[in-house]
Amino acid sequence: MKKFEFGKSYEEIEINGELYKVDFSDDKLKEYQNMFYRFFKEAQELEKVDIEKLGEAEMDALLDKQRQNMKDVTETMLGEGTFEKLFKLAGHSTWNYMKLIEFLAQTIEERFGEIKEEQRKKYVKRAK
Repeated sequence: MKKFEFGKSYEEIEINGELYKVDFSDDKLKEYQNMFYRFFKEAQELEKVDIEKLGEAEMDALLDKQRQNMKDVTETMLGEGTFEKLFKLAGHSTWNYMKLIEFLAQTIEERFGEIKEEQRKKYVKRAK
């Protein structure tokens, strides 16, 4: 008898000892891809800002915008309410928290890589 089982449509990741589930359904993958595109595009725009020419209020607004972008990424992937807890664990450091954002982006990138590799193998196998 042949047997088939579906793989998981999520991945568990551990952040500071706590498990989180990242949903890898088609709709969520598309959402993540679009979200990271917007996030990194926004980050590039923020890098162009001449910080030395900003006043205190403008600096605060820039930091708030950056934190909101990080919150959007975090809560889209890990669930509502997760940002504040994780930001606290990061020592309320935007710089430190960016390491988590990069980790999450890499997790998505790896999943896309796995899917592409599986499709490539199937295509090569059929072509033989």
